[in-house]
Amino acid sequence: MPDNATPPPPPPPPPGQEAKPAATSTPPAGQPDAGHVPITEELDSAKWTLPPIVPLVVAGAIVAILVSVIVLSNRSKPSAAMAITKVASADQQGNTMVAIQVKIDNQIDKPLWVKNISAEVETPDGKKLSDMAAPSVDAPRYMQAFPPLEEARADWLKEELKIPAKGSFNGTAIFSYPLPKASFDGRKQVTLRIQIYDQPTLVAVNTPGR
Repeated sequence: MPDNATPPPPPPPPPGQEAKPAATSTPPAGQPDAGHVPITEELDSAKWTLPPIVPLVVAGAIVAILVSVIVLSNRSKPSAAMAITKVASADQQGNTMVAIQVKIDNQIDKPLWVKNISAEVETPDGKKLSDMAAPSVDAPRYMQAFPPLEEARADWLKEELKIPAKGSFNGTAIFSYPLPKASFDGRKQVTLRIQIYDQPTLVAVNTPGR
């Protein structure tokens, strides 16, 4: 057989049968081709998978408002207001007797009961000295023995004192500090603390010249 001979054509199909087309890899109708998804469709799909931002912002604002209301409603309200109205001192042989007069305004609808009274003086060099108030039974004797304390005379501020609901009280407590009167007079400040039963402690500060 010659080398350049043309091969014979294939025999025709039998009668009644037609040649089938070659199979292709075209996906069935309705099924997307993973390799030919338009990029615009991929980007547009984000709006369906991400939650809307406006409802989230509104919900966050509502939660913040509710939390603020709860915090403000639970915040403890002051039971009373207190201010130091006068401070008088007297020399006691190297020590200093001090009378502190205060005004207390009860701001709640029930009585306040005094538990204890203390005062702290801060000296010119920054040293702090504390003392508890003298018993009310001794206070008149101290006031008589040290006439300069008369300047701050008022009703006695004492333990177990009752301050009526929505009422006011002007009172004086006496203290003693182991420092010369000149050092007390040059103090940075004096701080009075009154502990109240079942209520926050009342605090008042007096700074000379203010």
